[in-house]
Amino acid sequence: MMPLPLSLLAECTAFVLVGLCLVRIAREYFSPLSSIPNAGVGAPYSRLLWAFPTEFRGRITLDLPKLHEKLGPLIRIGPNEVSFYSMEMYDAVHKVNSRFKKDPRVYGEFVQGGSPALFSITDPVEHSKRRRLMGQLFNRSQMHKLEGLMLNNIDHFVQTVASSRDRVNLLPVCRALEADIMSDFSFGHMIGALDAYYQGAELDMIAKNDEKATWMPLLTSFPGLCNTWEWVEQAVSSITGYRTPYNKAMLDFHQWAETSWRTTLSDNANQEKSTSPFPNLVQTMVNSNLPSTTALSEATENLGPGTDTTSATLAHILWALGSNPSFQEELFQDLAAMCFSTDMTTLEGIPRLRACVKEGIRWTGAATAMIPRLVPEGGAEFYGHFLPENTVISSSPIWYLHDSVAFPRPKEFDPYRWLTSDGQKIRDDPLRDKFYIPFSKGANICMGAHFAYLELFLSISQVIRNFRVHMHPLPHHRSYSDEEKRSSPGVFRHVELPNRREWVAAVPTERLMVALEPRLD
Repeated sequence: MMPLPLSLLAECTAFVLVGLCLVRIAREYFSPLSSIPNAGVGAPYSRLLWAFPTEFRGRITLDLPKLHEKLGPLIRIGPNEVSFYSMEMYDAVHKVNSRFKKDPRVYGEFVQGGSPALFSITDPVEHSKRRRLMGQLFNRSQMHKLEGLMLNNIDHFVQTVASSRDRVNLLPVCRALEADIMSDFSFGHMIGALDAYYQGAELDMIAKNDEKATWMPLLTSFPGLCNTWEWVEQAVSSITGYRTPYNKAMLDFHQWAETSWRTTLSDNANQEKSTSPFPNLVQTMVNSNLPSTTALSEATENLGPGTDTTSATLAHILWALGSNPSFQEELFQDLAAMCFSTDMTTLEGIPRLRACVKEGIRWTGAATAMIPRLVPEGGAEFYGHFLPENTVISSSPIWYLHDSVAFPRPKEFDPYRWLTSDGQKIRDDPLRDKFYIPFSKGANICMGAHFAYLELFLSISQVIRNFRVHMHPLPHHRSYSDEEKRSSPGVFRHVELPNRREWVAAVPTERLMVALEPRLD
């Protein structure tokens, strides 16, 4: 067979390229989305020209709110993708029984071990069934069962940070605490992150799992390429024995998870006493007739990418309190008046603690991901624009937490947004409460909301009980000690949100350093 002349090949290639360009141009000018303002010049032609590079740099949820201020509530960020910033539209999209389903392109990348867990389930009926099962441990009425588990790990955390003679970088040690809590809760076995921190190391299988969150733009935009790269890595490893640090850490993590899972299943089958006296997710799910491999996926997802949000919130709150010694002392007195109770109902009834936690969750805004949904059959109309069926629409809860109307000076930590001036009561503010959606809303509201609140109530109360937290360096090195002496109730030194980038979760680009002074009173 005669080979094709080079000139003919060139003509065919040119014809294909022209055809692709025409398709892209048609998407720009003839799509129903063409009337929506574009995020950038290339946005209508391919998500690789605006959405992907902005996501990859950890900037999309930082840049889009500024664009929405200029361009309105709807912005086109891809040929078939629209960003929205509107509480009314958010309510419509995320309400109970909403017809807007999760986008499998994104949620599929969170599947652990081949069995979708609650977060990654896209079918509403299946999601509802799984949610009811998991309510056995996550519902508010069940939190008292987890108090002992959390306190056991928080006591270890307090002892670990007490050994720091000089200063503490809050981000890694708080992450270690959450990793131990979540592994203990999920598998009935602690992963040992606090022990590693005490020995001066960060557990690679946790650090690399968190790092995976920053790679989500690659995984969702180039799944084939990523799968090929993973295959190449496995092939090289099987031939040479060499593994990249990331590959080795992920292998160690999955081996640890499977070993812990098997041990828990064995204890359950033999009715032997578990190594942990507390309830765990694997055992509870298997006892509820969930397949054991699916229980493994649920437990593994609890330690997967983007699950470091509570630890980041705890670190930010303690860091902000380091600049406010008077508020700390008032909080200490409030806790002492309740005999340092560890009961959740008692703790959430302490106004200063409740305000501190809610403001910390709002201010940190650790869960920063866009939440993509598909427009249902028949399309939908918002703000005078028709969105065809299967258009991807997305928004981020953090935009509403940092809304400048609902929360003036949104990047400042100020618990008095929630408190009366004397700090004795939570004050009413309907607009504030409407925009406070850190766990999203509707049928897909975060299952772990009560879990996170309990973890933060207990962690902060125990730290304040045992330490005075100072912004590093220690107080006698600081120039504002006289001002601290003049502080009075209702006067709070506002703290600016640290610089960061945002992927599935927020990643601060600076360390959060404090000194912890043991209380001797």
